[in-house]
Amino acid sequence: MTGAERVRELIEDRYELDELLGRGGFGEVWRAKDSRVGRWVAVKIGYPQTYEDTRRFEREASLAGNLAHPNIATIHDFGRTEHAGRSAVFLVMELLQGRSLADILADGVPPLADALDWAMQVAAALGAAHDAGVVHRDIKPANVMVTEGSRVAKVLDFGIAKAQDGPGTELTATGMVIGSFPYMAPERWTGGANGVPVDGRADLYALGCVLMELLTGSRPFPAAEMHELLALHLTAAPPAPGSLRAGLPAALDPLVLDLLAKDPRHRPANAREVSRRLAEVARDEPHGPGATADAVPASWPPPPSYSPTVHTTAGDPVRVMLGHRLTRLLEDAPADLAERLGMLVTDLTEELGANDPLTVRSAYHRAMSVRRQSATDLERILPRMMRVLGLEPPDTITARAVYVGEAAANGPGDGRRHESELREIIEQAGRVLGAQDPVTLVSRYYLAGALHRGGRDRDGQWDPRTPERAESERAWLGPLLPDLERALPAGSPVLLDIRRRLAHDAWLVGDFAGAAPLYLKLFPDLEELVEHGDPEVGYRVLRSIGEAGDPARALPLITSLLHRLPFVFGNTDWLTQEVSDTRADFRRALRDQRRSTGPGTLSRLFGR
Repeated sequence: MTGAERVRELIEDRYELDELLGRGGFGEVWRAKDSRVGRWVAVKIGYPQTYEDTRRFEREASLAGNLAHPNIATIHDFGRTEHAGRSAVFLVMELLQGRSLADILADGVPPLADALDWAMQVAAALGAAHDAGVVHRDIKPANVMVTEGSRVAKVLDFGIAKAQDGPGTELTATGMVIGSFPYMAPERWTGGANGVPVDGRADLYALGCVLMELLTGSRPFPAAEMHELLALHLTAAPPAPGSLRAGLPAALDPLVLDLLAKDPRHRPANAREVSRRLAEVARDEPHGPGATADAVPASWPPPPSYSPTVHTTAGDPVRVMLGHRLTRLLEDAPADLAERLGMLVTDLTEELGANDPLTVRSAYHRAMSVRRQSATDLERILPRMMRVLGLEPPDTITARAVYVGEAAANGPGDGRRHESELREIIEQAGRVLGAQDPVTLVSRYYLAGALHRGGRDRDGQWDPRTPERAESERAWLGPLLPDLERALPAGSPVLLDIRRRLAHDAWLVGDFAGAAPLYLKLFPDLEELVEHGDPEVGYRVLRSIGEAGDPARALPLITSLLHRLPFVFGNTDWLTQEVSDTRADFRRALRDQRRSTGPGTLSRLFGR
């Protein structure tokens, strides 16, 4: 922005304010640097005048902060602070570069393909929010940001959102309806007083208003005064989009009118149904039947300066050559795979266009190759995969499983909020790929982990847990292990994680016979573990082996560990004492074992 203010003030000794991006009635938005993780973020600073103002910030943090979806702006942090000599609250979110749909509409009606794409992405965001029990209540063009380059639509501002089944009202303390009047569902105008519940279908009504505006440049009810809008939203029938703009696909009229139904029961059942119907329109009639230059309104902008080349037929030699490049790269997996896939994506975009299926598939494979370093690449390509390739192809199913699963396993907030989408992915993967396919099995692993983790942080390697929690984890994770061992390579991180967790669970409940074989798969080189590994891990492994019936194997190794411990922790450390006591127990057990069964009998159970 012109004349942007620049400071170097720190919020909470962490967020270094860099540039003022905007100011309004809510407060200010700053670009800032998160010094702890080294990323750029947006910091919204508000100066609440009332308790209700404070609750708006807290609501946005608590509700949006528990939503992880590529089409919802990510919330990182929230707190209270002092700024400019005033008490303030702050909200830290991902920094988005782009334009809002309101800014885009100010320049005219966007291309039909873009309008459908953005509406599908908003519907996907609403589906995730509704599955988590959150109603946005303020869907409008100004609250949807389209990012630069990637063209991803992000839903913003959950400041007046509410839990779908939680307490709350449509009215403020002063009796005013909260929200944006031109996009407000009839049941929101009445504040629920007529007995019609305010749930996710109110957001679908608002999406219908936004879609009407994207398609035609006009709102369903363009009145300016609040009393006029109230009467129109409650009683007037909206126009069909096709009556305002010739040449639109025929299927859009019933979809928009269904979204704008006065009775929520007559609207689409959920956001996924809206996404499906929009995808059918985009796939079947991407340009609109009979659309001509004469039929397009005067506000329609000129076509983009770039248009794809003619290399679009299946047998075109350029397409075939580029397809072979992708196949060879995936088969050879060179050390610079990500870089070469990036170059291929650039070439495909120039030759075939960004939305060609081959371009999208290549971008997906590149995103998968760099996801350990940058999760945002997969986040950015996933909506385009769903639109261009559809929901059923294996690549789309895999991308959704990885993105949602890793968010459930490692993302912030309650892992259970991903349950609905993970169950949908598991059903789809099982139907398309098979019940024993690695994608299906790993999705089950992610679901089980999300449900077990709940709102807790993910465990560290040896974090203390109760025996009750360990038994619970064994109950859901144990049955998965045999199937995953057959389906996944031996070095799979998923297998390593399951074995580690199950071994630790078995240790906690005293099931040494169950822990020992898992530990041996995790640490096949016991001497290396004893000499250079974590001493506590080494102790747990060796004690499990000895207690499971092989003290002869464990004894010399635990003796070596005992010789090492004083140099690491000292002679009085608890671990040194426990290892010493365990060695004495193993010596007694070995003597008793030799007297009763002869040496080595039980040792052979472990393949020695």
